[in-house]
Amino acid sequence: MAKPKAAPPFDLERSLVALVEAIRARGFLKTAELKKFMVPPERQGEVLERLAAEGFEPMASGVRVPLRLQLETLLQQRGVLAWPPGKLLKGGSPKEYKALVLDLARAGELHLLVRGRAEAVAGREAAVLDREEMQTLRPLALAVQKALKARPLPRTLLRADLREVLLDLLQPGEAPEPALVERLVRECAGRLEADRPLCFVPDLVLECLQDHSLARIHAALFQAVRQGRLELRPESGVHRLSGLELALCPPGLQGTRLSWARPLEPRP
Repeated sequence: MAKPKAAPPFDLERSLVALVEAIRARGFLKTAELKKFMVPPERQGEVLERLAAEGFEPMASGVRVPLRLQLETLLQQRGVLAWPPGKLLKGGSPKEYKALVLDLARAGELHLLVRGRAEAVAGREAAVLDREEMQTLRPLALAVQKALKARPLPRTLLRADLREVLLDLLQPGEAPEPALVERLVRECAGRLEADRPLCFVPDLVLECLQDHSLARIHAALFQAVRQGRLELRPESGVHRLSGLELALCPPGLQGTRLSWARPLEPRP
C-alpha cells in the first residue's frame, strides 16, 4: 500500500506574499482563513507578527488594513462616500467606523456633507463651502423655509435673487469696473455667428487679458450675469478644453467651468 505524500514544508515568505495581497484586496482576513493559505496552526502567531510588521492590524478575529488607510483609499478612489461608511470599511464595528470619521472631521482631515436628504463624507481636498460661506447661505435657507410655510398660500423666490446669492458665493470681492463689464458684453455680442448664438469664453477673456487681470475679468463676467446682460453656461463635454482654456473660464457650481456666454440683450 502506497504511503500518502507528505505535505510540502511551510514556506513563510511565499505565504506572506499571498496573504498581503489578499488582505489588501479584501481589507480584512479572518484568522480561520489562514488555513486556506496553508499556514500551520503552530505558525499562525508568527505569521500575524510578520503581517503586523507589514503595517496591518492583527485583531482577535483576524487581520485588517488599518481603518484610516481603508477610509483614505476609498475617498481617493470615489471622492464622496455615503454616511455612515460602515458597509465599505472592513474588520471593525459600526461604532468604530463612526468614531473614526468624526475624529478625522474634528481634526480637519475630511468633510461631513449634506447632499439633499442624505449625508456623506468627502476628503480634505474636496471643493466645499467653508463656515463663512455656509453662513452666507443661511438667510436664503430661512427665506425658502418662510416662503414654503406662508399661509394661506405658499410664496416663492425671484430667480434673479437666487442667482445673485449664488454668484456672490462663487465670486465674492470688490465690485468690477463698469467699463470692463460693458466691453465684455459688447465683445460677446460681436463674436456671435449666425449658426452659433454662443461665444467661447476663453476667447472673450483673452481679448481683455492684456489690460485686466484674470480675476477682474471673471468678476466682470459675473457682474454682467447679475445685471441680466449675459448668461454663462458650463462646458457641454463636446468641446474638449485645454489646460489654458480651463484656466481662462470662470468657475461654476460643483467644480464646473463656465466656458460659453450668451448675450441676453437684444441685438441693435
